[in-house]
Amino acid sequence: MAAERIVEVERLLGEALARRGVHGADADFVVADLVSAQLEGKATHGVAKILLIDSALRERQGEPVVRQRRGGMASVDGRRQIGQLAGRFCARLAIELATEAGTGLVALTNAARFGRLAPYGRLIADHGLVAFVTNNAGPPVVVPFGSNDPVLGTNPVCFAFPGRRASVVVDLSTAERVWGEVRGAVLEGRPLPPGAFLDGDGRPTRDAHSVASVLAFGGHKGSALCLALELLAGTLTGAKMGLEVTGEYDLGAVFLAVDPGALVPGGDPGAAAERLVDSVRSSRPAPGHDAVLVPGDRTATRREAALAAGVVEVDPVTMAGLRRMAASDEGGLEPSGRLN
Repeated sequence: MAAERIVEVERLLGEALARRGVHGADADFVVADLVSAQLEGKATHGVAKILLIDSALRERQGEPVVRQRRGGMASVDGRRQIGQLAGRFCARLAIELATEAGTGLVALTNAARFGRLAPYGRLIADHGLVAFVTNNAGPPVVVPFGSNDPVLGTNPVCFAFPGRRASVVVDLSTAERVWGEVRGAVLEGRPLPPGAFLDGDGRPTRDAHSVASVLAFGGHKGSALCLALELLAGTLTGAKMGLEVTGEYDLGAVFLAVDPGALVPGGDPGAAAERLVDSVRSSRPAPGHDAVLVPGDRTATRREAALAAGVVEVDPVTMAGLRRMAASDEGGLEPSGRLN
């Protein structure tokens, strides 16, 4: 990794997107998503994602459209829009539905991958609503507990809750490690972290070129959650699941926004959430821990330090690819094989 000026990275990202037809507020949203992930130390969902965007941009068929709307529910055809913009469309629609009906449930298909789910959960929670976002993130690379064969997607889930100081966002993958680490290891020529990835024979490996699958987190319980999320996303969207998934446009995503005021009139959900969060932070640290943190604390600290310094750590291979994309119509990586 090398320290790069944040403003320079943002400029290059904006130019690369503009060359590919993404401008204005749309480009700003994508840039903010990628840079924020990088600032928070989540390089797997950060600037390197731009290297895969050429293919996704070529596949776009137009803006997402609402196929069907009934009460507080809607289904959306993403029309192969890039994931960040399709996700923002659905989060905004879920907010609109929840404002009208108390609950907004949006099912999305036919869109490219998102990356992180946190931006969409936070967008909903910042409107005073409780958020739940998930998708069946295939193709299948996760082995179910007790199996040697990859059957499930990495299947992330995001919960977000309004707070008085800031929304509380919990965003995690149900795989032991995200599949993007394989891409990063290939690009940077480094070994994978131990204990998560398996080769074709089901043996642990740190060689990114021999990886065939990844474990679910948390043993049989994590595997069960991974399965449940795949079923939820697939059932509510009609998307393909498991071994039927062959590409990103086979996948489905669910965006749920709930107005707590519709259930608890006169309540103050932000204050209640912050009382619980504060009680977690103020609990006694266990041996080996300096403090008790809640999701988002560590990444917020990293982001604030990086912003104060004005620099962000980005690997040289990614920066070289980004500069090529900003200067020409070439230079992206095709999202195939281990670079997914």
